[in-house]
Amino acid sequence: MSVRRGAALSAALLCAVVFTLGWLGTRQFLSKQLTDNATNATRAELDRMADAYRVASLGGGRAALATAIPSGDAVFEVVADSGRAVVSSANLRHWDPSWTPLPPAPAGAPADWTTTTSGTLRPGEHPQWREYRTYTVLGRVVDDVPADLVEPFGREESTLDAGLGGAGPVGHHRLTLYLFVLPWDTLRTLSAFDNTLAFFIPLAVLLAALVAWLATGRALRPVEAIRRELAEVSESQLDRRVPVPRSRDELARLARTTNATLDRLQHAHDQQERFVADASHELRSPLANLRTGLEVALTHPDRVDWPAVAHRSLLDVQRLQRITADLLQLAVDPAEVAAPSGVVDLAEVVREQVAERALVPGGPVVRSVVDGPAVVTGEPVRLERLLRNLLDNAVRHARTSVTVRLRHSAGEVVLEVIDDGPGIPAEDRERVFDRFARLDDARARDAGGSGLGLTIARDIATRHGGSLRVADSEQGARLVARLPGRGDHT
Repeated sequence: MSVRRGAALSAALLCAVVFTLGWLGTRQFLSKQLTDNATNATRAELDRMADAYRVASLGGGRAALATAIPSGDAVFEVVADSGRAVVSSANLRHWDPSWTPLPPAPAGAPADWTTTTSGTLRPGEHPQWREYRTYTVLGRVVDDVPADLVEPFGREESTLDAGLGGAGPVGHHRLTLYLFVLPWDTLRTLSAFDNTLAFFIPLAVLLAALVAWLATGRALRPVEAIRRELAEVSESQLDRRVPVPRSRDELARLARTTNATLDRLQHAHDQQERFVADASHELRSPLANLRTGLEVALTHPDRVDWPAVAHRSLLDVQRLQRITADLLQLAVDPAEVAAPSGVVDLAEVVREQVAERALVPGGPVVRSVVDGPAVVTGEPVRLERLLRNLLDNAVRHARTSVTVRLRHSAGEVVLEVIDDGPGIPAEDRERVFDRFARLDDARARDAGGSGLGLTIARDIATRHGGSLRVADSEQGARLVARLPGRGDHT
């Protein structure tokens, strides 16, 4: 199932459950409210019946009883202490032919006695009638009602005074008045409520599903655009990027994360391609020289100086080793290498490297100017490689001298390597750090190096949180490396 279809179905099911529960809960609340209202109204009518008997007993006559029942649909019953029905609704026995009178109030009941009971009507011939149900019945007692307002017994009328005899015998009765709580208004209201919601709830569920379908389609539109764009990404098209929505929601973050991942993939791919291209380019020449020298020597083995051939071959093999080691170091992603954690005094590194250069006869003079200890966080081997590459580059292009300066500046350790050679033009100061960069002047890469020395030097400086650049100089080239110093030592 698609996300869009699943979202629409989930929204429809959720709305159906929520609306149905709301329907049932509201219906229950409404039914209780309506039932309570009907009960209160019936209790008021029952009080009016009791007041009518009291008024009539005090001389108000039968006229007070005539208006005690306001509605002809009322279902009531008046029972004497003997258990006989005094008067009851005309439709009571019609609805239940086997109806028996309700019991009178208990003997000794107080004058304000009331009760709430129930009565079930069973129309024998018409069990489907709505009247076939159990009703709530309210009752209360009235004392000292004259006999002429009571007799004869067993009347079935729509009012309390209908069917009364003339001046009856002298005497008084205690009567129990019962009035049924009729549910017709409650049933009509609940029926209208049910019919209304039975129409609107399916409509609301359908609308919710439609809105979820449209909203999900709109929300997934950027995802589809991202999918289509990712489908177009291939090895030859790693520069493609997914569109980033203008919103600031999760989809926008997904698009940005996807583009960042593609950037890393392209960087890794480009790095791999550069490695392959650099290796194939730089290894081709020494391999060709090595093969040519050996083939020529084997063609005329009796006229070849084999020690000289072996010496030249050894030089080519050594150059191959240097180039391979440099390429492998540059091929390592900085993110995959742990941050350096050792402590290195660059002053000692400078002194050792300068001392080694002083032992090489016939080269330029190498001297150092060191302010004092210069402690940094790093790896000794790599920092030695950084200085060695800078010195190799300077010595190859210097005329007479090379100067190494080490000082502190604003919490940093500054390492400068200066030569008196032809210098580096301003427009080439960044290009010299490219792999196998070739300049047109006297600083062009000669056969003595791999063409990767400055590239590796900058890479080491960067991995140690520093930088390497070409700075202005009055004569020759001036390369400046800046590394974070350790405050507890500097």
